[in-house]
Amino acid sequence: MLIQEARWLGQAMAEAGDAIYPMLNVGSNTWEFRTRHQPWIDRYLFAPARQRGQVVKHLDLQADHGVDLVGDLTDPAFLRQLAAMEFRSVLCSNLLEHVPNREELAATLVGIVPVGGYLFVSCPYRFPYHPDPIDTMFRPGVEELAALFPGTSVERQAIVDGGRMATLLLRDIARRPMAFAGAVIRRLVRRSAEDRQVITRGASFLPWFFRRVQATCVVLRKR
Repeated sequence: MLIQEARWLGQAMAEAGDAIYPMLNVGSNTWEFRTRHQPWIDRYLFAPARQRGQVVKHLDLQADHGVDLVGDLTDPAFLRQLAAMEFRSVLCSNLLEHVPNREELAATLVGIVPVGGYLFVSCPYRFPYHPDPIDTMFRPGVEELAALFPGTSVERQAIVDGGRMATLLLRDIARRPMAFAGAVIRRLVRRSAEDRQVITRGASFLPWFFRRVQATCVVLRKR
């Protein structure tokens, strides 16, 4: 998630007020990722709610530290479990480009919130290929992203500028130089086909080095 994207979403959440809680964060990743790798995620999105005693539940497919709910959103039994928790809003950030069934997923997320509930959604708009484990290259504008979520209306919208890719990469190296060096060494030592594929994919970032990256952000409300 871009820093500017996190700020935009955090401001939108603040303006919506405490009526958006409890919130479900879909595709949450780990506590370490949200607080160390990209600390602006927790700083702008979740720390303010936590300080006010509001509830945010983090959902992912893999169990790890900081993942409250582990499950598959195509599993009816798991969806019944979520329905019982009565979430008032859903956050879905930088996930839709990594799934093959984004239309089905979006409809499911709408079904999780009640009428009047909120969906905070973001997706890359201008960003290079980045598989996790896949990247469908879904790069929607505001209208295309909002259209995925039936029965909702747009409350807020923006194409958020995140600066140049070079700035993002250099900032990440400066913040975590040892982690970056370790990753490079591991890739050089390993010679598996998977590692060669990762290196090849990494080359897709090179044409973007001096380009600006952007994210599409929308706040939707269920009608």
